Amino acid sequence: MMTRIRKMFLGGNTGYGFYSFYEQVVSGESAKTYILKGGPGTGKSSFMRQIAVQLLGYGYSLEEYYCSSDSNSLDGIYIPSLGVFMVDGTAPHVIDPKHPGVVESVIDLADYWDEIALQHNRDAVQAGVNRSSFLFRRAYAYLRLARELNDEIESYIRELGALDLVGLNRVAAITIQELLGNASPCLQPARERHLFASAITPQGLVNHLPTLVAGSTTRVLIRGTAGTGRTTIISKVLAAAQQRNYDVEVYHCALDPERIDHVLIPKLGITICNASEPHVISCAVGDIVIDTLNYVDCDKLAPYVNDLAGLRDAYQAALAEAIAFIVRAHQNHAYLESLYVPQMDFRRVAERRELVLQEILALGERTRS
Repeated sequence: MMTRIRKMFLGGNTGYGFYSFYEQVVSGESAKTYILKGGPGTGKSSFMRQIAVQLLGYGYSLEEYYCSSDSNSLDGIYIPSLGVFMVDGTAPHVIDPKHPGVVESVIDLADYWDEIALQHNRDAVQAGVNRSSFLFRRAYAYLRLARELNDEIESYIRELGALDLVGLNRVAAITIQELLGNASPCLQPARERHLFASAITPQGLVNHLPTLVAGSTTRVLIRGTAGTGRTTIISKVLAAAQQRNYDVEVYHCALDPERIDHVLIPKLGITICNASEPHVISCAVGDIVIDTLNYVDCDKLAPYVNDLAGLRDAYQAALAEAIAFIVRAHQNHAYLESLYVPQMDFRRVAERRELVLQEILALGERTRS
């Protein structure tokens, strides 16, 4: 079997502030969980990336969890065949072991810095940390505004009665019948995983949906603008899968995590996803495509077309301001890293990383024997 990398986010910068699904990692169900601690610039992301590269070389498939505050940086990795997690357990996604020493091990990279030398930068570090908090508060204020503007756009469609709810319910029922009509219910309790396929980052709106749907044999792509019922259809399919006790992966909206954008049913090879901006996905032969704009009465919206255009412009402007503040926070984080990096003994970090890699490989040997 070919090795595969699936990419996603466990947390995100949202219209409700930082929203986290990291608590799912430390559940006691994994064979082993490594929780990395340490300040900026201590090498947590590099630690995980080097181990990921090595494990891929040994033929293991991986899940990689990226950081919403730097989409090039890793916040975690998971080796499904071994049940091994490794995750950044520092703020804003503070993770502590629930079963210390039995399931989880804490690797504190602060053990490898020169604390006395760091004291010379105490004032700069404290100022930098405060600046990060300030910048993220500004970013979250604009994201909250963007979410509220999006809600206002949807309220026009809802309050004017422009959405054909009967038609949407009908297409949802047909879709459920096509996907699950002949599927036998599972007898075992189902497992749900809640994640993000996309995130609002310093690099803009980033999504890893293609890596997640690559293994699907049946794909339903929902297209349409805000308020046209995309979430309605996806949520109904999710409910039907839950009723049949299927394991599901539920991917939440990057701006409003109370909304669901995508659902995967791995056992059946089914994906149903919001295929509109910012997570556009190319249509392939055999895909089922549903355009929810077909269920909108545009005549009812016509008198308010300028209002809606103004709201969409304001939404885009608020989102752009939020990203600008996230960029500044990222730049400030890079400055904080520059204060820590010279005080780190990365030779010893590399030695610890090699020990951890050998532990994981040994677990793989025991699993195969």
